[in-house]
Amino acid sequence: MNLLERLVVVLVRSEGPLNVGSVARLCGNFGCSLRLVNPQMDRTTRDAIKMAHPSEALLEEAPVFTTLRAALSDVSLAVATSSKLYDAVETPWLSVGRARLFLPVAGERVALVFGNERTGLSVDEAELCPRVVRLPTPGPTESLNLSHSVAVMLTLFNAAAEGTDEKADFRASKPSRDALVQMLSKQLEGRGFFKGGARAREAFEPRLQELTDKMDLSERDLVLLQDVLLVLSGTK
Repeated sequence: MNLLERLVVVLVRSEGPLNVGSVARLCGNFGCSLRLVNPQMDRTTRDAIKMAHPSEALLEEAPVFTTLRAALSDVSLAVATSSKLYDAVETPWLSVGRARLFLPVAGERVALVFGNERTGLSVDEAELCPRVVRLPTPGPTESLNLSHSVAVMLTLFNAAAEGTDEKADFRASKPSRDALVQMLSKQLEGRGFFKGGARAREAFEPRLQELTDKMDLSERDLVLLQDVLLVLSGTK
């Protein structure tokens, strides 16, 4: 079983055909898929195809999206990396242990999002990714080349997946997280938190969704948290 088949590498506004071709080859090396968002290069150029070999098909067949939001519409979690984002600079380096907390359950996908080689991701794009990480660069040069960033991230996820089976504590599924959001919302409503009624509750739920997406909870963790909430509310 290759857990990395559940990963999707997403390149946003990439400019370099050599980099994009190299990333396609890496996706073939690790068994994950590739998506392109508003690419600023021609993937049919000789340089791109040469660097993608022997994974030319991954490059040719990678779906192209006009926005990052559209590219992430079917993933359960998006993890972004950028040395140009404040959140990434301030966060600890991505480790094997932390990558393990991001591994998705069967049937779900996690996107690894990489911005433009020169400008990185915009703030709005980063906000679509509940996790923003930085990659290990212990030397004086902090920024990695795009294809090198992808290689490091996939290597960390591959190490995290080693020895893992379907009985492992994967990241809680999206339906389970949605159920937690509904539970939290209902508990808050019962306590009079929403002064504006149903409309206020509906407006606040995306913030609850964002909060739970940022929690690295397994299914077992989530069940325990739900039990605690029920006890605190007096309904259990």
